[in-house]
Amino acid sequence: MSTPLSSRWTPFYKFIVPSLVFGGMGYGAWLAYVHPERQKLPPGIGPDYAWLTVVAIAGLVGVILWWALAALKHVELDNDELIVSNYRTEIRVPLAAVEKISGASLSNPPRYTITFAEPTEFGRRITFLAPMRWTLIRLGEPDEVVELRGAWDAARHASAERR
Repeated sequence: MSTPLSSRWTPFYKFIVPSLVFGGMGYGAWLAYVHPERQKLPPGIGPDYAWLTVVAIAGLVGVILWWALAALKHVELDNDELIVSNYRTEIRVPLAAVEKISGASLSNPPRYTITFAEPTEFGRRITFLAPMRWTLIRLGEPDEVVELRGAWDAARHASAERR
């Protein structure tokens, strides 16, 4: 039986948030294009170009979203293997192949990055969101990440003993 390490909210952040943001930006650009006279703009920007400002901001937001959300993976721990999925492809990677587990970011849910010794189908690094905690102050790591680190240590020690 596998233990989910990723937040249940991962599909929401990976698929729904970008759709909502780009839908809102697209609507804002359309509204600025169709009704330029309604726009309250800073001096120096003519109302005929308000939609271009929204499109430029959408491009910047798109780059940030791509960097932050597109790389997210769904990760599960199955004995001495990680099951990693991008919601289309699923791979299994032995825990002994993990080189480093780094995180957590200041986000909630916290982002963790797993670096592998050798490249996988998803590259050398994967990023996942650990389960969210409903608290203002995050003390310690989520239980799932503590379990991952413990299993990783056990896999490294077992691998070292085999050598």
